[in-house]
Formats: sequence, structure tokens, C-alpha cells
Amino acid sequence: MQRLFLISLLFSFASNVSSQELYVFTNPASNIPGKALVAKLSTKTMRSYHSNEREWRIMPEVQLGINKKLMVAASGSFSNMFFQDAVKFESVRLYSKYRFYSNDEVHKHFRAAAFAAAAWSTNPLVYQELNLDGDNSGVQVGIIATQLIKKFAASAGVSYISQLEKTDKVNLGLPFSNEGIQYNISMGYLVFPRSYKSYKQTNFNLYCEFLGMKNTDIKRSFIDIAPAIQFIFNSSTRFNAGARYQLAGNAHRMAKESYFISIEYYFLNTLK
Repeated sequence: MQRLFLISLLFSFASNVSSQELYVFTNPASNIPGKALVAKLSTKTMRSYHSNEREWRIMPEVQLGINKKLMVAASGSFSNMFFQDAVKFESVRLYSKYRFYSNDEVHKHFRAAAFAAAAWSTNPLVYQELNLDGDNSGVQVGIIATQLIKKFAASAGVSYISQLEKTDKVNLGLPFSNEGIQYNISMGYLVFPRSYKSYKQTNFNLYCEFLGMKNTDIKRSFIDIAPAIQFIFNSSTRFNAGARYQLAGNAHRMAKESYFISIEYYFLNTLK
């Protein structure tokens, strides 16, 4: 009975989101399994544009699957960025995603979702790149579409972001930006296993994502390439590692390259 129960959890997980669309830098249109709780810890590091010192950001996050269509998440961040000598608390963030369309077939599906996020940060407005990962206080709304065909998944997303800090700014002689459009094209491929036989099989996925932003109030933009790898153990634990490299752009940013590692654990059927 226990083995049958674990196998049923595996197929419950697979029916909600396939591993090759569990992107490292963005979210797919699919949600985490309904009634599931996810605990995630991420680390981002880069060399500061201004000091050339190695800087770190630590991001704990909790995600909850309300049902197969709706999920919510809450996260925080601690860092030594923005001219700080030690790692300190810097931000909190709330996120919600609703999957409003699904066309599911065997080994194939197309899904679309809308999301919204809000964040509060202690950091001043310094850079023309806007994000809610710790840098800025603000709001963001967007849509995502994901196509899965067998072992390959591709997503495209676009969102509007607005920072809400109007007074606490660091004057570096550059124009400030208050809003922008973010976009991404994300691709994932399931390398292993070739076929599912047990929930204990390790999944290995390769990803390549293109992440861009265009400020709408000043003429600044950038686009990055973000390769990544992912391991999934026992259908419950994910380990992600990736990097971002700027391909082109003229926006003033904290850094033009960064590295990312995260680990997360799925508690299935947490909500009864």
C-alpha cells in the first residue's frame, strides 16, 4: 500500500507540472501540485559594478498550492548588496498565479496563466534595472504561456513592473526609471530518465532562458541569456544551478553577470 501511495503521489506531481518546465529563473504557466507546500532556499551572487566586490543575496520562500489552478507564495531576502558591509534583511515579497487555460493531452499540454506580485524593500533606488527580488519596492502583473511536447517545454511571458519608491534615491548622475516591461522565453529539456518506472528515479533537466527588460519611461533596456541545470530527487527535492550573462543592453545594472543556486522540497498533500 505504501508503494502504491508513493507512486500515486509521483503521478499527481507529474500531472500538475512536468519537470522540464520547472524553470530556474522564471515560472511556467503550470502551478505546483494542489494542496502541496514547497519550501525553497535560493542564493544569488555577483560582483558589484561599483566596488567589484563579491555580493550575496539569500532568499527563503514558501509556496502553497491552493488547488490545481491557483498558487500563492511568500518570500524574503537578506543581502550585503547596496553598499552594505554585512548580510542584512532587505525585503519581503508576495506572489500569486492563476492558471486560466489548459489543453492537456498525453505527453503534451498547452497552458496559460496570469500572475501578480508585490514587494517592499529597504533598499534605495539606484539602478535602472527594476525587479522585486530584493532591489525594489513595487508591483508587477503579467501573463505566461507554456507548451509541453514530450520531453521539451517552452514558455513565453511578459509583465509590467512599477517601482514605488519615489524619494529615497541615490543620485549617480543617471536618469531614474519608475516602470518597465519584462519578458522571457524559457526552454527546458528532460535528459533523464528516459521513462518513468519509480518515484525514486532522479530527473536531470537542461534549461536555457532569455530574460529581458525595457524601461518605458527612459530609453534603457537589456537582454540576458541564462543557462541552467536541475536535478530532482525522489520526486520531491529540486536542486537548481544557473547563471545569467548580459547579451546586449544599455541599462545601468548592479552587474552584467550573476550566478544562482537553489534547493526546494515539496510536501505533497499538505492541505487536507
